[in-house]
Amino acid sequence: MQNISLAGWRIVIAGGDARDVILAEQLKKAGADVWLCGFEKCALPKDASLQKGKPEFADVLILPLPGVNSDGTIYATYAEEKLFLDDLSPLFKPGLLLICGRMPTETLALLEERKIRVVLTAEMDELAVYNAVPTAEGTIELAMRESDVTIHGSKALVIGFGRCGLPLAKTLAALGARVTVGARRREVLAQAETFGFAQLDLAKTLERIGDFDFIFNTVPAMVLTDKVLGGVNKEALVIDIASKPGGTDFAAAKRLGLKTFLALGLPGKVAPKSAGNILARVYPHIITEMGKGGA
Repeated sequence: MQNISLAGWRIVIAGGDARDVILAEQLKKAGADVWLCGFEKCALPKDASLQKGKPEFADVLILPLPGVNSDGTIYATYAEEKLFLDDLSPLFKPGLLLICGRMPTETLALLEERKIRVVLTAEMDELAVYNAVPTAEGTIELAMRESDVTIHGSKALVIGFGRCGLPLAKTLAALGARVTVGARRREVLAQAETFGFAQLDLAKTLERIGDFDFIFNTVPAMVLTDKVLGGVNKEALVIDIASKPGGTDFAAAKRLGLKTFLALGLPGKVAPKSAGNILARVYPHIITEMGKGGA
């Protein structure tokens, strides 16, 4: 938290999972008054002085990183019933600061019409860099659990070499995997070479895709098409960690009998305490930099 004071701030956290409880605790320690909405089935820490429900007004409304769906529902693992964005409308007063991972563009436009200040954080560089490590660890944990071969000695393809691809490739290599990085741009392939990884031009994916025991996609575009998946080793494991809907044709994968996973929100699932503390490092800066703009 870097000693940022949130004294006098009224903050509602609506929806989320275990990491959002950690975030709430840290915001409370910084002096904020914090309410948790959609956490009916969660046993809160007794010493946290957190409140369930929502107040009559708030300075800040925090929604989870998975955000708001097209039907208006909010990701809320501890809610007794579905939580809808409309359920929070009494808080939508001009100047409210709303922090959310992602939401449909039409919803964003409606909120902005009501003079709600919205900050979308799912693609925020600072948060993505911090989350890259627990994402890589969670991806590998899933691979180890779902495969009948070891990471050590395996052939692993990592598609994409950005914020998630780089730490994933490095961790796989540290565990003894023979890692190949797949990318389209030559400068990215050159970077992969400087790290000691083999490279695969995605234009030639079909020629090599059958070589790998593990295939990890981090690119939020359709790269593992029906045609490409047709060449995948039937014993291989495909894990897609790109933003929803991912970069894999899952319908084709199912038809082909391939074992595939769309693994989203891994930090919150495998390391909620670390993931919550990451949010608590970033969000207070957003709050104080934006300032109070409402009631």
